[in-house]
Amino acid sequence: MSALLRAFRAAAATGAEARTTYDTEELAGFLGALYARGRDAHPKLRVGEDAFGRCLARCAGDRPLRALDDLAIEDLYLACACVEHVRGAGAAFEADYAKVINRAVSRVVAAGHDREDAQQRVRQHLLVGTSGTGPALAKYPGRVTLAKWIPVVAIRLAISLNRSDTAERKLRHKAVAEAVGASPEDLLMRAELRRTVEPAVAEALDRLEKRDRLILRLYLVGGMSTQAIGTSLGLSHQAVSKRLAKARESLLEDIRRRVAEQLKIPETDFSSLMRVVASQLDVNISRLLRRK
Repeated sequence: MSALLRAFRAAAATGAEARTTYDTEELAGFLGALYARGRDAHPKLRVGEDAFGRCLARCAGDRPLRALDDLAIEDLYLACACVEHVRGAGAAFEADYAKVINRAVSRVVAAGHDREDAQQRVRQHLLVGTSGTGPALAKYPGRVTLAKWIPVVAIRLAISLNRSDTAERKLRHKAVAEAVGASPEDLLMRAELRRTVEPAVAEALDRLEKRDRLILRLYLVGGMSTQAIGTSLGLSHQAVSKRLAKARESLLEDIRRRVAEQLKIPETDFSSLMRVVASQLDVNISRLLRRK
């Protein structure tokens, strides 16, 4: 018995498959054809038969097994690859659906940092999940294409974030003001300072090693976990975490030198200013990497 059939039967023990008698060879052929459809659509993604078998069983539920043939199998295969942290899956998902996520969020969140943050959190929700919950893609039913399913999920989450973030944003701004003082924060909002900081971030990014830029892109833009990035790049998640921390440290030091050269700010204010720059670093990096 194939791993695909064995995993499907084990996961569907209480579902439709358990109540229906199928010839083993017939069922194996049917499931194998579905697996081949997904694999042919994404030949670079190696999803294990056991993982895809479990995914098919979940989607079957109490419905007739032949209904599986009507699912968006190609999209289901990609979703399964992302959930299983298959090498290259996160990058493939980002390439296919980044614009879908961004357009959906832009319908309910105004332009600016809030929109970029919401887009990033939608990616995390889909690919990683939050504390206590797994990735939303693990629940993708396959009954519509990802291009139709993702906007519904993204808009629902963005609306929820928009409602809850208003009070949080006020508290966060207050905390920043109390931590660094009003003067540096006011300076940060000035156009001339933004014109200094943003090019400094861009130049610092250009000086990073290509692999570190890729890791930052996958983490901040793609919303991938350090574990998933490590799987994609052949690194341990500890190595990825260390490279992320070192890259941020290197970027901040590079930005500090550039800003210090161009601005004449007292050292006390400059230190406070850099704390604000550091707090916004991921947002700035994400925005710049998304343009590249």
